[in-house]
Formats: sequence, C-alpha cells, structure tokens
Amino acid sequence: MKIGIIGYGKMGRDIFSLFFDKFKDTEYVIYDICGNEEENTEAVLKELNKALKRRKLSLGEYEDKKHIFRFTNDLNDFADCNMVLEAIYEDMSAKKELFAKLERIVSPMCMLLTNTSSLDIAEIFSDMKIKERCLGMHFFYPVKLTGYVELNILQESSPLYFTGLHPLIYALDKTPVTFSGEYHIYLNQILACMISHAIKLTEEYNVSPAELDKALSEVFTVAGPFEVLNSIGLGLMAGSPDNFRIERNKELLAYGCEKMNSWLADGCPKETGTFLGFAGEKLPDTGNDAGSAKLSMLALILNETLNAMIETGQKNGLANAVKDTLGLEKSQAEYYSELGADAIFAELDRLHDKYGYGSYEHREKEIWDRYYS
Repeated sequence: MKIGIIGYGKMGRDIFSLFFDKFKDTEYVIYDICGNEEENTEAVLKELNKALKRRKLSLGEYEDKKHIFRFTNDLNDFADCNMVLEAIYEDMSAKKELFAKLERIVSPMCMLLTNTSSLDIAEIFSDMKIKERCLGMHFFYPVKLTGYVELNILQESSPLYFTGLHPLIYALDKTPVTFSGEYHIYLNQILACMISHAIKLTEEYNVSPAELDKALSEVFTVAGPFEVLNSIGLGLMAGSPDNFRIERNKELLAYGCEKMNSWLADGCPKETGTFLGFAGEKLPDTGNDAGSAKLSMLALILNETLNAMIETGQKNGLANAVKDTLGLEKSQAEYYSELGADAIFAELDRLHDKYGYGSYEHREKEIWDRYYS
C-alpha cells in the first residue's frame, strides 16, 4: 500500500509518525508545503538511527524503513498512491484547490481524505467528480495518545472505502467512529461545547480559568477545559461556530466563540500553548469557590452525549469516544448513577432558564435511564 500525506506541520508529522511506526510494508510520500525536503528527511533518518542504537529496530527493519518514505514538493509524485490524507492548515480555499489538483493526478480508485477538524467536509469535496472515494479521516492531537479516529462520510461516500478503512484504523491501535451530515466532526463539536460551557462557568462563579480547571480536576484525567484550549490555541478554537451544524448547540458555541475572539482582540496570541500565560495576566485568580462546577459541567456533557447517541443511532461506541476525547475520569453512565437524575435535571433547568441555550434542554428521565442505566 502506498499512502500520501499532505502537510507536515504538527498534525501531519504526528500522523506520519503513527503510520511509520505501525506499518512495515507501507510506502509514504509526504508533501511539505514549506519545502524542507532535505531537512525533514534528515530528521526522520536521525530518529531511525536512534531507534537502531537503542535496539528498538533490527538492522533489517532499519534498512527497510530508510527506503519507504520520501518528501516531495511535487504533487505528481502522488500519482500511484492508494490513499492521500490531507493535513494542511484550516483554509477552505486551500483545501479545495489542493484536492482539485490531486483529482487530476491520482487514479480513480485512490481514496481522498481530509483531516480537517472544523471545516465543512461536504464543501471541501463539493467540486470532486468522484465523491464516492472522498471522506473525512480526522485524527486528534496528540495523535499517538488518543484512541479514536473520526470517519466523516459524505452522502456519496461509498461503503467500499469507509468500511475498508476500519482494518487500517484498528491496525493503528485506534477505534473508528463514523459520523455524517450535521454530525461531521462531532467529537470536536462536543469539545467546543465543553470549552464554551467552561467559559460560562468562570463568569458564573467569578473564578479564573486556572481555578475552574482545578475545581474540575476530578472530572478530567488529563487536562481541564482551559488546558485543552491552551493546547489547541485560540486561533483554531475561536473560528466561526457556523462550522458546527447541530442546531441546539449554536447559541452556546456562538457565545464561546465571541468570548474567545474578545481575548484575541485583547492581545492573546492565537498560537498553541499561549492561552494560559495570557489568562494568568488578564484573568487572574479570585479565590472564589467553584466547587459546584463539577455538577454543571457533567450535566452539560451527559446531556449532549445522550442527544448524540439518540440522533446518530450509536450508543456505547459514541459514548466511549466522547469519554476518550474529553478525558473523563469515569463513564457517562457512572456519573449519571453518581449524581442522580434529579440533581442533573435541576442544574440543566437552571441553566436553560438563565441562558435559554438549546444545549441545556433535556429529555425525559425514562430516556436517560434507558441509555445510562
């Protein structure tokens, strides 16, 4: 199999590294938009030399791996690829132009995949002549530590292609989860809802982002909402809420987007790893108590997960993917049992009465029991 990867930024490097580590008999062509062919080749060879010295690779494996990848700045080198995964920056025009060029180069059977985390996938592929082989294949950062890969399929996407990707994803030690229509990039959408709700909670409790993360430390095993925001960067998270299309979440996401854009206007850099430094200066600790934030955050997450399970027809697989993506300490069913329906519903009703957001509307207890008991 021959795999092409386009884009060698932070995400593209991680995706290449994952494939390169897991598959021995696969060839790779990597298109580096910055033109660092020699530099990137030397960096990969340096890592291979380290692995050989540390005996993580045999001499035979080392020699094989030295010759199965190459960097290029010529898209024509992708002509005989079986699949091409695009991981360039989040710009609709750039992605559409790239796929238009690729379609003229690759074979009609070559899969064309986008790793977009926020853009309208149907629009990315809207000009493609053969849409059956087009879909989203979204990895989460950091790629090697997250357990799920989203397959975001078009109405025209053929099962021959998206089900054919399942064995490859399992071989990467990941689990595929499939979404379509308004649920494209759903795991990012619920992540954005979590962050937007966290922003709302800092205002409710008059606490800093750092204080809210600390109050939620028993809920999130790896990183709190603002640590996640810090790792993603405001440049990506503050994008248009219109990129997410589930109606009930639009008001909450618009609120979060407006707030994050105000921080950008106030001088917060858009790059990753900069928000917490900005917040430490502009949004300092207050010393106030946010102990009740745990109930409020979990009420939002459990409510949104339930709605998604019902509307997509998926249950355990989707719930587990949400748990993994958000880094929850326990399963949604465990939290439902722990907190109780009365407390969860009372908090959701309070939030809905106060803000009117559709994200806080909840279904009947009978339905919650059916999915979480």
